Amino acid sequence: MTSFRKRTVQKPIRGTRTSPHTAQVITSSGNPYLDVVIGGGLPMGSICLIEEDRFMTHAKVLAKYFLAEGVLSKHEIFLGSLDDIPAEMLRRLPRPLTDLETEVEQREEQAGSGGGENGLRIAWRYNDLPLVNSEHATAKIGHHFNLMEQMDSMMLYYANTTMWDDSHKEPDIVIAEEFSKSSSPSLEQQPTEDAPPIPTLAGKETAAAIEEKPPTQEEGITSNNNNNINNNNTSSVATNTTSTKTDGSQQEPPQVFHNPRYGGLLNDIQELLSDESFVAGTKKNLCRVCLTSLGSPLWYDENFGEDLIKFLTLLMASVRNCNSVCLITMPMHLIAKYDASLVPKIRQLVDYAIELESFAGSERETHPAFKEYSGLLHLQKMSALNTLAVHMPDTTDLAFKLRRKKFIIEKFHLPPELQESPKPDNCSGGHLLSSNSNATASLDF
Repeated sequence: MTSFRKRTVQKPIRGTRTSPHTAQVITSSGNPYLDVVIGGGLPMGSICLIEEDRFMTHAKVLAKYFLAEGVLSKHEIFLGSLDDIPAEMLRRLPRPLTDLETEVEQREEQAGSGGGENGLRIAWRYNDLPLVNSEHATAKIGHHFNLMEQMDSMMLYYANTTMWDDSHKEPDIVIAEEFSKSSSPSLEQQPTEDAPPIPTLAGKETAAAIEEKPPTQEEGITSNNNNNINNNNTSSVATNTTSTKTDGSQQEPPQVFHNPRYGGLLNDIQELLSDESFVAGTKKNLCRVCLTSLGSPLWYDENFGEDLIKFLTLLMASVRNCNSVCLITMPMHLIAKYDASLVPKIRQLVDYAIELESFAGSERETHPAFKEYSGLLHLQKMSALNTLAVHMPDTTDLAFKLRRKKFIIEKFHLPPELQESPKPDNCSGGHLLSSNSNATASLDF
C-alpha cells in the first residue's frame, strides 16, 4: 500500500482568480482602474456601493462596466432598477476591445503617461511609474471596453440575464431588437384559441365566468342539482376554514417590509441565488447582482429608512452564502437630505463604499487646476473579508476622468499656486524688505 493520492485540482470559475495577498477569490469590476484601487478586484460575496454624483452619470458608467464584464465572463446577471429600464441599459453596454486593441491602448497610455509637452514630469525617475501604483496591474482577469460603441447583440442574446423593474413579469433573456422582430408573434397578434389560460385563484374567477353564461335547459337542471351538492360542500369547507382561522394554527407569515417592492426584489434575488450552480464551495458559476439608483425618490414612503436598512441586511446575508458579487448605486446626497443618519448606517452594511464627487455645475469645473478631471473619487470604506489587513492604495487622493472611450482613475496632483511678486520701483532697503515680505507671503506650496 502506498500513500500516493492523485491530486485533483478544480478549475476556477470563469472570470475569477485567487488573490496572492489575501488568498481570496476575486473577480473584476469591469473597470481595470477601479480594480487596482480596491486591490485587484471584488472579493466573492462582497457588496460594493457606488455613491452617485448629483447628475447620476458617472455611477451608471461603472454599472455598465460591471454588467459588460459579466456578459464576457458568462456569469449569471441580475439587474434591478426603478429609475432605469433594465432591457435598454443592457442593450447599451460597451463593446469589448480585442487583444490587439488593448495592446495599442496600453502603449498609448505608457507613451502619454509622462505628461507635459515633452513627455517629462518632475524628474526622469517618475517617468516609468503607472498612473495608480499597485502590484495587481498585471492581473489576467478583466477586460477593456470602448464606451463609444455598443456590445454585439449576439453576445447579449446568449447572456443569462434576469431583469427586475417591478412590472410583475417573469425573468427574461435580453434579446436584441432585430431578433425580437423576427421571432414568434407577440401575444397581441396570436389568436385567442392559442392563447395560454390565465391562472386563477382557487377557481373563483372561472366559476364567476361560467355563471355569467346563460345555461340551456339541460344544463340548468344539472347545474341546479350540482349547486345543491356544492352548497353543502362549501358550507362544510367554510366551517373548516373559519375554525382554522379562529384556532390560529394557520396564520399568514408576517410582512418584513412595509413597501412590497423591497420584498419582491429580495425574493427574486434569493430565488436566483438559490440555484445549485451558486452554492458556496462549488466552482461552477458566479452571479452578478446589480441594483441601480436604489433608494431614489421612487422608493420613498413613510418607512423608507427602516425598509432600506432591512433590505441591505438581508441582501448581505444572501450574497455572503453563495458565489455572488453585488454592485449597488445609490444617490446618497438625496438620502442625506431625507435623513442624514441613514448615510453611516448604509455604509456599515456594505463592504466597499466609493463616493463620486463630480465637478459639473460647480466652480471647479472652470478652474484651470481641475480642467483635466471630471471629479474626485473618495474611498469611504474598505473592508477586510476573511483577512486581517485591509488593502489600501498608495494614496487616497484620487480623481477620475470620463473620456469618450473609457473611464480613468488617476492620482490627483494639485500644482502649487505660484504668483509673481510685484517689482519694486525703488531699490531702497525699506522698499526691498517690504517687497520680499510680500513675495514670500504670496508663495503657497
